Amino acid sequence: MMETKNREQMYKLLFEQHPDLIFSLDFSGQITSVNQALSKALGYGIDEVIHTNIINYIACEYKNDVELLIKETFDGKSGQSPAKMIHKSGETFDFCLITIPIIIDENVIGIYFISKNITRQREYEKKITQLACYDPLTGLPNRISFEKRLSKAIEKAMGSKEKLAVIFIDIDQFKWINESLGHQIGDQILQFLSNRLLEGIGGRGTLCRFTGDEFTLIVENVSDIQEISELVTNFTKSLKTPYLFNGQEFLMTASIGISMYPEDGAAVETLIKNADIALHRAKQRGRDGLEFYEGEMNDFIVKRIEMERDLRKAIPKNELELFYQPQVFLDDGSLIAFEALVRWNHPKLGLVSPAQFIPLAEETGLIEPIGKWVLYTACNQLKKWNKLGVTNISISVNVSGRQFQNREFVYQVRDAILRTGIEPQYLHLELTESIMIENVQYSLAIMKELKLLGVKLSVDDFGTGYSSLSYLKDFPIDILKIDRSFIRNLSSASFDSSDASIVQAIITMCKGLSVIPLAEGIEKEDQMNLLRQYGCELAQGYLISKPVPSREAELLFPIAK
Repeated sequence: MMETKNREQMYKLLFEQHPDLIFSLDFSGQITSVNQALSKALGYGIDEVIHTNIINYIACEYKNDVELLIKETFDGKSGQSPAKMIHKSGETFDFCLITIPIIIDENVIGIYFISKNITRQREYEKKITQLACYDPLTGLPNRISFEKRLSKAIEKAMGSKEKLAVIFIDIDQFKWINESLGHQIGDQILQFLSNRLLEGIGGRGTLCRFTGDEFTLIVENVSDIQEISELVTNFTKSLKTPYLFNGQEFLMTASIGISMYPEDGAAVETLIKNADIALHRAKQRGRDGLEFYEGEMNDFIVKRIEMERDLRKAIPKNELELFYQPQVFLDDGSLIAFEALVRWNHPKLGLVSPAQFIPLAEETGLIEPIGKWVLYTACNQLKKWNKLGVTNISISVNVSGRQFQNREFVYQVRDAILRTGIEPQYLHLELTESIMIENVQYSLAIMKELKLLGVKLSVDDFGTGYSSLSYLKDFPIDILKIDRSFIRNLSSASFDSSDASIVQAIITMCKGLSVIPLAEGIEKEDQMNLLRQYGCELAQGYLISKPVPSREAELLFPIAK
C-alpha cells in the first residue's frame, strides 16, 4: 500500500514539475488536469483552463490537424504534430505537440497532451534557412537562388516563346577598394551599390548577388537587344552616384556581360557560361564596358584551354604542392589539426591560387585525380609527422563533389589509410552541404561506410549553400565549419549584428546535434573573443596562421616550441 502511494506521489511530482506543458484530456477534448508549466507557457492560471476545450488554445490554421491528432490518439495511437498555441496575451508560439493515450484495462479513457515550446528553435531554423536563398550582406537572392530562378524563367520562356536576358555585373577595381580601405568599408560599398542597382533596374528583373563583387540580373519577356541596352544604361548611371567616405568621393563603374535566351543557349549552365565569357571580354576591353555574347572563340577561351592543358600535366610533372593551415582549440590555442590545401606551382605563372584552377578542374573532371593526389599526399605527410613523435594531430582533406560521387571513393580512402599506416581517426574528410544533399540516400550510405573506416567527417562552408536542416541531423558528421563570410563581420562593436545572430544560432544548433563547431576565416582578436563567448570550440584563420608549406607547419608542433 505504501509502495503504491509512493509511486503515485512520484508520478504526480513528475507531472506537476515537468518543464514542458502537460494536459490530460477526456473524450470530448476537455482539459481535466494541467501542470504548473501552464502559466509560463501560455500565461493562464490552472483554474482558467480546467474543463475548457484544448482546441481553444490552438491557432486557427492548426485546429484541423490537432483535432485529427486527438482522434487518432483516442484510437490508441500516439502521435505528434507541430502547432501554434495561443498565449493569454493573444500572441502565438510554436509548439511540438505529442499525444499519448491513457489506457486502463485495455481501454483508452483519455489523453496526455505534452506541448514543447519550440519557438526559439524555429527562429534559429528560420535564420539558418534564410542562408539557403539570400545573401546576408545585401539581402539579395544568392547564387543558388539565382540558378533556381533562372531555371524557372527558362521553363516559362519555353512555353511562351519569349526571350530573356542573363546579365553579369562585375564592379570594376573592387579588389583595390578592399585592399586600400579594408573589407568592412568594401562591404558597406557593396550594400550601397546593390541599392543603387535595385533603383536603376526599377523592378524590371531579378537582381542577385552571384559572388564577391559580382551581381547577376534575370530579365524576362525581353522584346529585343535594344531594350536590354537601355535598361543597362539606366542602372549603370545609378551606379555612378558617388560613394562618400571620409570626405572623399568614390565613383564606381561596372563591366557587364550579357547572354540571351534562346540565341545564346537554352540551359542554365550555358547561359551563365556565355554571360561570363561576355563579361570577361568586357573587362579585357577596359572598365565600364558592355558586351553581348558572341559565338566566336576569344582570348579568354584560349587561355582557359591552355590552362586546362597545363593542369593535366601538373601531377606527372610534380607541380602540385600541399600547404597546411592549423586548426586550434579556442580555449587554449592548442593545435588539433591541419587543413591540407592544394597549390599549383605553374612553370610560367608561378604559384597559382586554388580559386583560379579548382573551378576549371571541377568543370573538366580533373578534380578527381587531383583530389586523389591530395588524399594520398596528406596521409603520407601525417605519417611523416607521426614518425617525428607527433601522434595526436589530425589532417583535414577537402572532398569534391565528383570524388564523393565516385563509387571508388571509399576504397581510395581505405587504401590511403592502409598504405600510409595512419590511424584513421586522425583523417578528417570535409564535405560541402551541396555534395551531401545532391543524393541524400547515397550520401548517407557512403558517409556511414566512411565512418566504419574510422575517419571523421566535417561539413565545410556551412551556410553558403542550401542548408537542409531536416537532413543535417541524420548525417553522421563530427565537425561543422562556419563559413568565413559570417565570421568576417563579427566585432565587439557589432555584437548584435545579423552575422552574430547567425553564428550563435549555428553554434547552438551544433550543440543540439552533438557536433563540434569550427569557425574559419578568423582574422581579428575580437572575432576570436566573441566566438569564445558564443561557445565555439575550434578555430582556423589568418590570425592563427596562413596556410604554409609542411616544413613551416612543423614549427607549430608543440615539440618544436
